Amino acid sequence: MLGRRSFVALVAAGLLVGAACSDGDEERPVVEPIVVLDEVGDSEGELNLLAFAGYVEDGSSDPAFDWVTPFERETGCTVHVQYADSGDEMLDVLTTEDSGFDGASVPGDIARELINERAVAAVDPEIIPGWDRVLAPLRGDNARHYIVEGDVFGVPALYGPNFLMFDERAVRPKPTSWGVVYEPDTKYGGLIAMLDSPMSIADAALYLSAADPELGIDDPYALTPPQLEAATNLLERQAPLVGLYWTFFTDTIEAFRSGDVVVGTGWPIALSLLQIQDRPIAALIPEEGATGWADTWMVAADAEHPNCMLLWMGRTLSAEVQDEMARWYGGAPSNAHACELIREELGDFADLADSLRFGRCGDREFLASLELWRTPTVDCGDERGRACTGAPAWREAWEEVRR
Repeated sequence: MLGRRSFVALVAAGLLVGAACSDGDEERPVVEPIVVLDEVGDSEGELNLLAFAGYVEDGSSDPAFDWVTPFERETGCTVHVQYADSGDEMLDVLTTEDSGFDGASVPGDIARELINERAVAAVDPEIIPGWDRVLAPLRGDNARHYIVEGDVFGVPALYGPNFLMFDERAVRPKPTSWGVVYEPDTKYGGLIAMLDSPMSIADAALYLSAADPELGIDDPYALTPPQLEAATNLLERQAPLVGLYWTFFTDTIEAFRSGDVVVGTGWPIALSLLQIQDRPIAALIPEEGATGWADTWMVAADAEHPNCMLLWMGRTLSAEVQDEMARWYGGAPSNAHACELIREELGDFADLADSLRFGRCGDREFLASLELWRTPTVDCGDERGRACTGAPAWREAWEEVRR
């Protein structure tokens, strides 16, 4: 049988989630016990996954990329998958009672909401093969999106930077700052691409932390109401300059390919596909730094097939599967040993450690420098206490930007 141990979490002020603007904006306090899975039992024979496209490949897209069939053969767990287009969609599905899913590839911007809703269970990492090979930053300071007060809610999948992507023919001189997309005197008004997500507030806050140090922004996800207002104002001023607000990376590919945009935020998978098509598109990390994304496999608290999900989490953390996922999806593997396999597959790819296409594979210092997405909460996580703004306030602010 699957071992489960539960304990009641104390209802501390720091566990309340919501906006600091008013009582009406705050979400309810966390009162449910945390379920911790600490043993892997026998396969239940089925596994129902909610995932982003590219995370559950069975060879039907390309016979060279299949980590589902070997998993099914080795575990007896037949995999069924439904794909989600966004984190918000995933949040809606997984917080529905009896969603029917055993687990999901959860993005960092919604992970804490699922944790606080007790929609996902914690996992004893000792039962996950390969946990000790996870890059150190993803088990430490850069793991705040899925490790909460010592409880580990899943295992890392892929990660990558939200970098500045640009057309080398049209954007000259080579940019060095995010100011090229934020400042009103930019030469590229109407040709800028921005991610259509409240997480863009964190990008703006990161830029303002350097451009306007008097705001005192130290953490782009822990913003007081005045700091959130400053970031929102910057984005509202920028809005007339934006030619594309994108949700799907495929939209950025088409926009850069057609010349509808020439500079903006991008992901490694878009850069990779554009460069494969011999497009003169490059990317860099500006002087202010960059945010990043890191997806995590999480098991649903009410999973019908928790053992199969735990087996899947362990398998996807192996160097072999991480290698396949990284090459297929265009992200960086969380298991450092996968970088060695990628080098073997790609041949003499000497610049792998410098390539943003693979998140500078295995570069711990670079990973630690990324401000990985996480759910903003009222609790600032520092001496300021409950002085920050939570996810509801960020969503409201983003709606204002997009009106």
